[in-house]
Amino acid sequence: MKRLTQVIILALFFTAATVFAGAPVRNGLVLYFPTVAARVRDASNSKNNATANSLVVSNSPSLVSMQQTHQLSYCAWINPASIPSEFPVLLSKGGNSQPGAYGGYEFTLNANGDHDLLFQSGLLQAHAETQIINTNLGQWVHVAFTIDLDAQTMQFYVNGEPVNATIDQGTFADVNFDLPNNLYVAERDPAANGNRSNFDGQMREVMLFNRALSADEIQTIFTKTTPKRGKKR
Repeated sequence: MKRLTQVIILALFFTAATVFAGAPVRNGLVLYFPTVAARVRDASNSKNNATANSLVVSNSPSLVSMQQTHQLSYCAWINPASIPSEFPVLLSKGGNSQPGAYGGYEFTLNANGDHDLLFQSGLLQAHAETQIINTNLGQWVHVAFTIDLDAQTMQFYVNGEPVNATIDQGTFADVNFDLPNNLYVAERDPAANGNRSNFDGQMREVMLFNRALSADEIQTIFTKTTPKRGKKR
């Protein structure tokens, strides 16, 4: 039994190492999903198989480690089929809605107006000055965001290029990454405002860091993870 336990532990270690080794940037990486979709087989043999297009990750120290570093970066390839509601969720850890606690971090699309990328943590909300996503449904788009609380800087990126960020409300001092909620990928946090919805579409190469990536690192991730047409990653 001891020998079997050691083998299982080693297998899990090498599996995790292999997954993280596939990321083009690894320093500060706390979460990496090369793909979000997963097929679930119907064990009744009736062939009622299913596809899961969202993920729920239990809270862990690494997912709130941004509270110590005061930095965060997020990036992903998305291919939205539609904008089903006001704010489809790309990634959410914290609902920022009463009576729940304010904090964590949320990345959403925006069906309203021409600012189609949003970041929120606590009372701070910011948007990207772009409308490329809402006007390119059914197309792969790479989105990224970095924030450094000490330097009081933030930056959105679309397809590897920087996009201006505008603060709608709050200040950098209002950000609170230390919220014990689970993390949701392509799915709304149950504690979130009712105007959030699940993401409708495909998502790949989801990465979360506890540091602010440089523009060159974002460009590297964009270049080295571009989805290949006609092939599933």
